[in-house]
Amino acid sequence: MPSIAKSTIDDLLSRMEPDTSPATIDVGNPVMAFCELVAHDGIETGVWSCTAGGWTIESYGVNEAMVMLAGHLRLTAADGTVTDVHPGDLFFIPKGWSGRWDTMEDMQKAYVIVS
Repeated sequence: MPSIAKSTIDDLLSRMEPDTSPATIDVGNPVMAFCELVAHDGIETGVWSCTAGGWTIESYGVNEAMVMLAGHLRLTAADGTVTDVHPGDLFFIPKGWSGRWDTMEDMQKAYVIVS
């Protein structure tokens, strides 16, 4: 029988591990980390952090809803549309989105991924 998964954001942040995502970094030398709360039936949720830096995304691989916990993120779509994300913002990146991801200031986010 499936069970409920629960944690505090602070607990997850204290247990973060290095993220070795294959991003092709072209600005800075960002360091990424994450802690997954649960992965079940194609859905994953947890927290993720990144220090300043940026990269180009050819095609975002998942649908992802996020809440910005700290920092400043700038997303620039392939058509030039700029979206700045700050603490407290809820945002969504659809599968297939292309553009730039620029962490302007060290950031933390909570996320839900549907693959």
